[in-house]
Amino acid sequence: FPTMGLGITPPLSELWSQHFARGDPSAMWRNLTENPATVQLGHRILAMTTFFTLSALWWQGRKLPLPRAARVTLHAMYGLAWMQVALGISTLVNFVPIAYASAHQANSVLLLASALGLYHSLRPLPRLML
Repeated sequence: FPTMGLGITPPLSELWSQHFARGDPSAMWRNLTENPATVQLGHRILAMTTFFTLSALWWQGRKLPLPRAARVTLHAMYGLAWMQVALGISTLVNFVPIAYASAHQANSVLLLASALGLYHSLRPLPRLML
């Protein structure tokens, strides 16, 4: 980490391998779901985008007068995002041990739950019609 093989991204011949098309030139789309290098690159792009978006949200949100529940959830979500990055890098560097990979998956569920919790704590309550 952060390189993939010889550079930041693998060579195009590795990303779009004929092997995963199984001899059918029109089936190169299979690289998107079956080629480990292409899937890993997509995962990294999504992970970095998500992390930087959550960092910007935390940076702006810490300055706002939020309710206590929202503030605690915001900080918890940001901490879980850092944990997700650390677990993801540790999983790759250590050649994907099951314990690290499972922790990475479990933490992703906690991160999603904290994002939903933050959304819920910031959502205005609907007016009740009595």
